[in-house]
Amino acid sequence: MKDSVLRPRRTEVDYVLKVHSSELFIKREDKIFFSQGTKIRKLVGIYKNLESKFQSGEIQKVILQGNLHSNAILAGSLFFRFVEVPTKILGYSRDPALVTPASIISKRFSELELVPTRKEWEKIVEDTTKFHPPNQVLIPEYLFTLSALQGLASLWEEIDPTKYDRIVLDVGSGLTWISAILWGKLPVTGISLGIHKEKFVTWIGSHLSSLRLSNLDLPFESLIDPKEKLTADFSYGKKGKFWLERSKEYQRKFGIYLEPIYAAKSISIIESMMEKGELEGRILYIYQGGILQGGITSI
Repeated sequence: MKDSVLRPRRTEVDYVLKVHSSELFIKREDKIFFSQGTKIRKLVGIYKNLESKFQSGEIQKVILQGNLHSNAILAGSLFFRFVEVPTKILGYSRDPALVTPASIISKRFSELELVPTRKEWEKIVEDTTKFHPPNQVLIPEYLFTLSALQGLASLWEEIDPTKYDRIVLDVGSGLTWISAILWGKLPVTGISLGIHKEKFVTWIGSHLSSLRLSNLDLPFESLIDPKEKLTADFSYGKKGKFWLERSKEYQRKFGIYLEPIYAAKSISIIESMMEKGELEGRILYIYQGGILQGGITSI
């Protein structure tokens, strides 16, 4: 079981749509490990970077941090459970009554320290960074590390750039987007669904040094603000059924369940841009997974 987690299988590509003379393909990262997709590639990178320390007992616990209901916390809790490394979560949840797959898995498989606000959480993280025991390792929020970036290299190794004209992916923390840019074999379009584009530019600029990429010139002009392409509510946690219904529509149309928080929104934007001639040629969308969380998660 451990080996199967540490060696994610090669994911296939499905042809799903033709608009005018352009074609859309989807790379099925949702097929990896309970649909945890690219986050598992990131976690494999983190694990392999620390593997000798795990095996020697020098590191005996991993500390995950962030929003309790996030995909990163869910994927991290599952992954480290399967590779038999104990975890602790430093988390926050603004709604104590909210129950999600991430919170259920986290409470079952991890030690949990939970506060109600991000401000309180930031203080706990600051203290933990200074004083956590030497046999524990603190993983940054969103798994935003150099070793996670290195883990994503396996994704691009599976793609033949002669078959496509452009990569499109939704952007959460930005790590997969950066990885695609560093791969550099095809133009990359990112859809800013995790953090609003203006805030993302500031956020990513302040975090590039942690990847040893302070001088990387990022093509922010290739990032799409979804609200400029579709008239719809792109916020998280809304009770409306619009995106859930759109997911069902795509499932009937393509035979693929596209989760409503990122993938269904991205495909809607891509389809609209193809119809307007704003995206042309052979387009490969990277479906990064996240089905377990359904419609109630963040990056």
